[in-house]
Amino acid sequence: MLDSLRVFSKSWLAIVLIGLLVVSFAIWGISGSIIFGGQYTIVQVGDTEIDANEYRFAYENQLVTFSQSIGRRLSRQEADALGMRENVLTQVIAGAVLDENARKMGLGLSDQSVAEEIADDPRFRDLSGQFSRNGLRNSLAQAGMTENDYIQSRKRVSMRNQILDGTAASLAMPAAYIDALSTYRDETRVFEFVTLGTEVAGVIPDPSETDISSYYETNKTDFIAPPYRKVAILKLQPQDLMKPEEVTEEELQSLYENRRSNLRSPERRQVQQLVLGNKEAAEKVLQSLAEGATFEEVVAEQGKTIEDIDLGILRRDELPDEKVAAAAFEAKLNEPTEVIQGLFGPVIVRVAKIEEESTTPFEEIKETLRQEIAIERAVDDVFASYDAVEDERGAGESILPTGEKLELETRVLDAVDINGQDQYGNPISGIPQFRDLVAQAFQAQPGDDTQAIEIGENGFLWYEVLEIIPERQKTLDEVRDDVRSAWISAETDKAIKAVADQIVERLKLGGDFNAILAELLPTDSLGAAITTSRTDPLQRSGQSPDFPAAAVRAGFAEKTGAISTVGIGENQEIVYRISEVQAAGTDALEDEVTQQIDLAASQDILSQVVEHLQSREEVFVNRDAIDLAFNPYGGHGGHGGY
Repeated sequence: MLDSLRVFSKSWLAIVLIGLLVVSFAIWGISGSIIFGGQYTIVQVGDTEIDANEYRFAYENQLVTFSQSIGRRLSRQEADALGMRENVLTQVIAGAVLDENARKMGLGLSDQSVAEEIADDPRFRDLSGQFSRNGLRNSLAQAGMTENDYIQSRKRVSMRNQILDGTAASLAMPAAYIDALSTYRDETRVFEFVTLGTEVAGVIPDPSETDISSYYETNKTDFIAPPYRKVAILKLQPQDLMKPEEVTEEELQSLYENRRSNLRSPERRQVQQLVLGNKEAAEKVLQSLAEGATFEEVVAEQGKTIEDIDLGILRRDELPDEKVAAAAFEAKLNEPTEVIQGLFGPVIVRVAKIEEESTTPFEEIKETLRQEIAIERAVDDVFASYDAVEDERGAGESILPTGEKLELETRVLDAVDINGQDQYGNPISGIPQFRDLVAQAFQAQPGDDTQAIEIGENGFLWYEVLEIIPERQKTLDEVRDDVRSAWISAETDKAIKAVADQIVERLKLGGDFNAILAELLPTDSLGAAITTSRTDPLQRSGQSPDFPAAAVRAGFAEKTGAISTVGIGENQEIVYRISEVQAAGTDALEDEVTQQIDLAASQDILSQVVEHLQSREEVFVNRDAIDLAFNPYGGHGGHGGY
């Protein structure tokens, strides 16, 4: 438990999820019948009903909050693949349970208290920090809410908080617990170890037919073909509809002229800058150059090479020193300048290469412009085709005939597994939003009316599950080569483990680690003796390049001075000895960590309270109505929004 709490307390994702769960009990609710009338009940607990709109707004609230935490907007498909719909449903049920119990307990809130809460909301303050009624009205108008709807929603939130605050508000874990966790977290250990691989296993003979058959029968579950889906897809993007051949020469010339200023490449020069320490050094260099010395020679006299002083090929505005820039872009090729009083003292500059200013020729960029114009024109066609596809599907037509009729690209994936691979284990490519497609296809059934997946801002991907191919046991003939390889690997592991166990037994009897290795192990591939390594002091959460996390976990599960072995992957075993243990210091846990621990404990109690209250209620859930929360008008209207 301590270890899991330690790991949890350092996880950024845990911080986000804890915040979502705690806040969701309080703020997800928005009063029903705001926009569409709330005619579909999704959750009912006693006399408390939650309609489709409330569920939809709760979903949007969590989607926005989570998107902000990861720094980008999640699509609805991504959110659904993460299970957000079910998570929001759990929150909605919890909120309804709290509302019903608040009603039964007769909890209430005065209008004055609600008014004070709203006035304290920072979202409704003006630039002077005072409550702004116009700010409130504007915010509600953007959300499509009436003032009365919002006030009722705030009352419900406040009454929920009365229950929650009375349960676990300001909960703090005891100091003894925090101290114990700090001690556990900060203890360090040093490990002396050796990593054993195939070099110590010896020669593994080929398996007999009996070996192969026996291994297959014992490990049949390793040779099961996963479930697959046979899926038809229809893709619609501007590039699928564009007609570059219809773009005229006049249109290309016009766009080129409009872009000409952006197609100009300014002059660039390869600048070499020799910085001199003082005026005397500068005069000496000038004298040497005047007497016939080459620039390379005077650079060498300063203890430098041409590479040391080469600034690269630069535009004028890329040189930070304006005096140097002016001199460099006036200098003749390969002729050193006079001494320039630069920002870093006197300098001499030489230009080794000049790239003249140029403009990308029309013929060079012509086809790129053609594609750009064609794609831009095709955007409107995409949405017209979207409506045509939806009309066909609304009339009961399936994807493949629809694509053929409308001359749109279709494709059939004969078999795709949950990892996006075909039946031969090869990754499937060439399909945008493929991860979303696979995730949704594995939640659908043949004949389901599925929603289009958005591709960026101007594309769509429709899919139909044609067949569910269940998992099956592969025959030995199908996987004979795989079984042979697995048998050899398993026998190699056994041989390595036997050597590791032998080393452990010898170490437990006493003796020098390296001396025992020299006696029992062959040399490495270069003929050198295999010797031990030593880690730096490691905490439970630490690891080193040669001593991975699995070995650290195993080592911290042992007592001081323990000698043991741990597998760290296929055909690798580590033999280690705990050579040093250092108790934790007196540093206390960071305030942020203790706050996370307190929050986790508080959330645990709140979850138990809600679970207990819910067990006393009859909860009705209408799962069929959830889709209506995202599509209140029915059908497939719109262009992918919700």
